Amino acid sequence: MIGIGVGLASVAGVRAFLPLALAAAFFVFGVFVLTGMTESLMGWPVVAGLFGLAVLEGILDKIKALDRGLNWAMAPVRAASGAVLFSLAMEVGPTVEAVPWLVAGALISGIVALLKVFLRPPAKIEASGVSTRFLSFVEDLVALVGGILGILIPFVPVIVVGFLLFFYFRVRKRRGRKYGGLRILGD
Repeated sequence: MIGIGVGLASVAGVRAFLPLALAAAFFVFGVFVLTGMTESLMGWPVVAGLFGLAVLEGILDKIKALDRGLNWAMAPVRAASGAVLFSLAMEVGPTVEAVPWLVAGALISGIVALLKVFLRPPAKIEASGVSTRFLSFVEDLVALVGGILGILIPFVPVIVVGFLLFFYFRVRKRRGRKYGGLRILGD
């Protein structure tokens, strides 16, 4: 269970609503059981609303002018999403015993969200062959695949998210060089 929680919380640091929507959809299909009052709150309207928010987040992330501000604004939302997913994976209801799991999930997803803010290259510079729209598409793909894997295979999403952060680091490093990463100019 801890592996599922860590995987989902790390993916929630990349995208806030897609892992929540996937968890809700898996619950509605009966893949896993939620405890406490959340069982009465889950249904197709919740799944549709969360997928709608995920699509909206994906669209807003592809707008260059909103890039840095949206990442900063979504960091606490991603931390809260990871906290909820971690506590749901640990199968604790809305009680006092859920607090340590909420804190652990918020820490994991909050750290990933902040690393994303600091490591993602600026949207204004398109060098080294990687556009910001491509980076946003990779984030969407990591959130989708990582969310599904996080529910089915524990700890694998941590590797996927680690790859995404390493990819950001490498792109940022190449963009920071003197000629923007073009090897022919003396990179």
